[in-house]
Parts: sequence; structure tokens; C-alpha cells
Amino acid sequence: MITNPPLTGAVPAPAGGDSLRILQGDARTLDGIPDGSVELVLTSPPYPMVPQWDAQFRAQGARSYAEMLQVLSDAWRACHRVLVPGGLLAVVIGDALRRNEDGFRLWPNHAATLIAAEGAGLRPLPYLLWKKPMNRPNAYLGSGFLPPNAYVTLDCEYVLLFRKGDLRRFPAADPRRAASRFSRRERDRWFSQVWDDVRGERQVGPTGRTGAFPPLLAERLIRMFSVVGDTVLDPFAGTGTTLWAALRLHRNAIGVEIDPVVAARLVGEARRRRLLSGPASEAGAPPAEAGSSRRRPGRSPADGRDGRPPPRRRSAGSSARHR
Repeated sequence: MITNPPLTGAVPAPAGGDSLRILQGDARTLDGIPDGSVELVLTSPPYPMVPQWDAQFRAQGARSYAEMLQVLSDAWRACHRVLVPGGLLAVVIGDALRRNEDGFRLWPNHAATLIAAEGAGLRPLPYLLWKKPMNRPNAYLGSGFLPPNAYVTLDCEYVLLFRKGDLRRFPAADPRRAASRFSRRERDRWFSQVWDDVRGERQVGPTGRTGAFPPLLAERLIRMFSVVGDTVLDPFAGTGTTLWAALRLHRNAIGVEIDPVVAARLVGEARRRRLLSGPASEAGAPPAEAGSSRRRPGRSPADGRDGRPPPRRRSAGSSARHR
């Protein structure tokens, strides 16, 4: 069994242990998740007008750009429902470049998400720009060195932040909050608006779709916007990057995934990591819900370099071991 290091001081592990739930379901409804039960939603949804996501949007009845945005708008409304007062939504999303009948153009997914989430009742907060280090720093769109018809390269994604209502309140000297403290160096780096120190990681899901949502990005955002023992939800769970990061950091994790193939792979990976128990799913389809709860000691990862927790201890005979 793989366990996390203990929390600093006398702070106990969360009551009942850290828990994992995986639901095959729809982000637009988040069925099975009670109102006001989640402290942080962290997700990187399908990007409208990026071709690899066309089939998933079509399966949900969305073919036009407006219909794709509506799928996401409905998801933000569902997130508002399940968030606690003061809870936060963090959306990692990029714009798209694509040709339609009017020609080549930008599809401003980040701007549409800002408007939609605010319309769902969430309060927009200052956002982050994730400037992904590129393998080809001189890449450009266009021809040669002559103006004016070249295009700026999209090498940034947005981390959009929203709060449900006013600031979240804590008791004086709350031990879970104290255990979640970050260092001055981490604070100064993380709360600067432009991040250029997190490299994307190519991830390939079971359906062949690729992503670049690295574990370090998830870990940093979870540490910034939640405390030990909180519940973190990813309504577009994909390969589980958010879930594994949340559990490593002593948060409870809920993942929702609509694609049955992806959901089955997610359940299988959780079992491989010994995070879920129970019989294997029949015919590769996950049950409506799979969950586990693990009681473990824990330690604040505040001294972890760049937000990474310290190395995990492994008991004798255990094996070591994303969007």
C-alpha cells in the first residue's frame, strides 16, 4: 500500500481518511454530488473548436461554436451548485485557431468562459497566464519575414479563477489551514500572473486525444486554493491528473467523466495505483460510482520544491506506481 508522508505537527489526517470517487456522468448535471459539498473545482475542459474534441461535443449535441460553449456554460452552472460558499473554480483553457467558412480566425475560449461562468453566478477573480515553454521557440504562423500577414503564435493558456460569493471563512488558528501553508518563495512565485516555469506534459488518453495538463500545474493550484481535507472536483476528469494530485496533497478527490472508455481507463488506473478496491468492471465499463476511503497520517507539503510534495513512503512489497 502506498501512503503519503505525515502532516507536520499534531494535525490529524482528514476524518475518515482521504477519499476518491469516480463517477461516469455528465459535467452539465454532476448527478450524485450534493449541493455545497466541494471546496475547489479544478479542471481543463474540452476546448471548443479544437478538432480532437469535435466528436465529444457532437455526442452532446453540440456542433456549432455557440453550442459547444453552451455545453461548458451548463457545466459551470453545475459547478456553482456543488461549490460551498466561498468555494473556488479554476479552469485551465486555451483559445483555438481554426478556419471556418469566413476564413482563418481565433476562437476566444477564455473570454467566452469568463462571461459564461459569471453568468452562472460565479465571481471572476484575477487570472493566471500559463506560458508553456515551447520546443520550437521561433515557431510562427505565416510565411517568410515579410509583413503584414503572419500570425502571433498561441503559446499561453489561461487559468481562469472564480469564487462562489464572498471569501471563505475559517475558525481562528484552524489546524487544516495551518497545515496547508506555503512558503514566502512559493507565494511570491505562484501569485505572480505569468507562469513560465511549468512545462506541459504530453498525455495521450485511451481515445487517442492528447493533452498537456501537467501534474505540477494541478498540484500548485490545489495548494493555492484549497486546504488539507478539502474536496477537489474535476468534472472533466480525463486521465485523472487533478485526482492524483489532490490525493497526494491530502485532499479528497471526485472525478466525473462522460466518455465510458475514458472513465473505464480512469477506474483501472485508480485500481492500479491501489486507490480503489472492489471487483473489476464488466466489459470495460465503470460502475456508476467507484470510491474508496483511506485513513493515513499526513504532512504538509509546504516545504516541497515548486509545490511538489516530498517523496512518498512505500511499505515493503509495494509497487510504484494524465488530461
